[in-house]
Amino acid sequence: MTTKETHSMAIRGLECLKQAVLEELQKKALLGQYAIINRDGKACRVPAKEALKIAEGK
Repeated sequence: MTTKETHSMAIRGLECLKQAVLEELQKKALLGQYAIINRDGKACRVPAKEALKIAEGK
């Protein structure tokens, strides 16, 4: 396997993980649940709606 192929697989894997996280945050937001995120190196509990906005870049 070449470096180019490995890089391509890593990019696809990263995109898959990002999509899975967004889907889970959407579910949690609909249910009114919380999510744990990292803020300044510390774990922080926030409403999933807020975490979803952060994840979407809004």
